[in-house]
Amino acid sequence: MLGGYAHRVTGGPETDTDLRIVMSTDPGPSAAIIEEVAAWGEATGYPSWIPGSFTGPESVGISRLRADVASGGLYLMWRGERAVGTLSLLENDPLFWPGAGDEAMYLHRFAVRRGDAGAGRQAVRWCIGEARRRGRSFVRLDCLAGNPGIRRYYESYGFVQVDGKLVNGTQYSLYQVAVTPPA
Repeated sequence: MLGGYAHRVTGGPETDTDLRIVMSTDPGPSAAIIEEVAAWGEATGYPSWIPGSFTGPESVGISRLRADVASGGLYLMWRGERAVGTLSLLENDPLFWPGAGDEAMYLHRFAVRRGDAGAGRQAVRWCIGEARRRGRSFVRLDCLAGNPGIRRYYESYGFVQVDGKLVNGTQYSLYQVAVTPPA
C-alpha cells in the first residue's frame, strides 16, 4: 500500500526518467528489498545488514520500518510497477546523532536491488533535494566502518566522514553532505 506523495526524479543526462520515489505505508516491500541486498552483501563480503533481520513481524528490522512509516519517512523507489529500492529519510537520529537539532535529514535503510543499481544515484540526489526543500543544511547517515565499498559509494556523492561511533560492539562511520540552499 502506498501513501503520501510521489516525486519523479528528473534532471541531467544520467537521470532515470522512469524512477519515482513514493512515500510508503507498508514495511513489507522495503523489508524484502533490504533482505535481498543483505544476502548479496554477505555473499560478496560487503555486509550492511544481517540477513534475516528484516524478516518476521517481530523482527528488529520490521520494527524500525514501522517506526519509519509512523514518522512519514519510509519511501520506495519505483520503476514502472516494480519497487526497485527503499530508503528512510528521517527528521532526527537520536542513536547516532544525539542532540543534533533540526539542521539535517537522516538517511537510513537505503537499499537498491542489484539489477537496478543505478537507481541509487537518483535516490541520493532526491534525498539532498528533499533536505533542501525542507530547509535543512545537511543529509547525514551512518554505515558500517568495515565496509569500504559503501563508504566509497557515499564519498562519491560528496559525503564526508565526520565521526565514528561504536554501537553494540559494531563500529560505524558517520557521514554528512552539505545541502546548498536554493538559488
